[in-house]
Amino acid sequence: MLTLTRGQLASLFLFAITFRYGWASLSGISNFSGGDWGRYDEQSNGILMGNFNLETGLFITAPLFSYTLALFKLIFSDSYVKALELFQITLSSISVIFLALTTNEIFKSRTTSLLTGYAFALYPITLYWVHVFGQETLFQAILIMGLYYFTRFIRDRENRTILVASILLSLALLTKSHILLIIPFLILSIILTSEKFFQAIRPVVIMLATIILTTLPYGIYNKIVNDTYVVASSGGGGMFLTGHNDDVFAYIVNPPPLGSDEHQRLKRMDFYVFRDLSPKLEGLSHSEKQSLYLKVGLEWTVSNIEKSVILAAVNLKNFLQPGFHKGLHDPKLWLISFVIALPVFMLAYLEILRSVVGKWRAHTQIISLFLGMLAFSIIFYSQNRFRVITIEPWYLMYACSGFVFFYKRLRSRIFK
Repeated sequence: MLTLTRGQLASLFLFAITFRYGWASLSGISNFSGGDWGRYDEQSNGILMGNFNLETGLFITAPLFSYTLALFKLIFSDSYVKALELFQITLSSISVIFLALTTNEIFKSRTTSLLTGYAFALYPITLYWVHVFGQETLFQAILIMGLYYFTRFIRDRENRTILVASILLSLALLTKSHILLIIPFLILSIILTSEKFFQAIRPVVIMLATIILTTLPYGIYNKIVNDTYVVASSGGGGMFLTGHNDDVFAYIVNPPPLGSDEHQRLKRMDFYVFRDLSPKLEGLSHSEKQSLYLKVGLEWTVSNIEKSVILAAVNLKNFLQPGFHKGLHDPKLWLISFVIALPVFMLAYLEILRSVVGKWRAHTQIISLFLGMLAFSIIFYSQNRFRVITIEPWYLMYACSGFVFFYKRLRSRIFK
């Protein structure tokens, strides 16, 4: 395997951080444009005042970003905005390096690895979140690093490699908990890529023990304070109801006109079902609220089988389709995102299929990511933001591999 030189990695990092700073400065996108900023700002201020409870009613927030934000406010005071922006841009630039290294582990091609790194440094769809304050950049960077070490483990089977991978994946979990649906597939991939079953026992135990121990303090805290143990965050019932009611059906399947009052209400997820449930939630514990949310969501699903099937089909389409959701964004913005992402998705799907059919054991990571995100989209609802920060860097990797493959085939035919 041709390794990437320190000079190549240094050049890639400098390119990524320079371009990212230029993007942050010239794009016109504010650090505070993320839809969840208000919640993180309020929670971080609460942490600094001694309130460590991140329960919001609908869910308990995964803690890592809120606590990171609180730490930056504590250390840098009024200058925390510049410091946090520097941190996120630097971290995301480091993740560019790790994605290139992961590519080299999988495809053993210096050309493909460098192409992936530079493409990821420039890719506008993921670039949007680089300097926007929220969980997205922190999660994406840690996940990419964790999956790099996981990919190395698939090759070297070293205990310390899976330990590092597990620590990083645990931190990603404490940032955004939807990877709980991906981790079981990663564990299964350890078993399937082991020569003998008993050889998988130790790494699986290391991974599970690391995740449990890393998330244990937050789980115990919430058990004491909110009477519910959480691995990283809670809200399965609330998320399920959010994705299964009449309002979300209208919003996803047949959105009202952009800019209308109804569209703005649905965009805020100010769903009537939650208004109707509000009186019944008084006096309930967090776990009791989640049980009620789940019960109402399941009742809607059973009572509206046809709508449920249509909703699942549209969520599947939105997950597989490149670009933003056509009905939820400005048509010009949607068209730009579609044109940019279309070749990436087409090449990625073709290359994933070619790779998995050829040597599936070397590609269990992308299978795990795809199945986990597919499950999330169907069980709850498709959030393209989650897809962008979780699996699209890997789509970019496979698209670059596909591009190199087809380029070489074309060149060999022309100069045959």
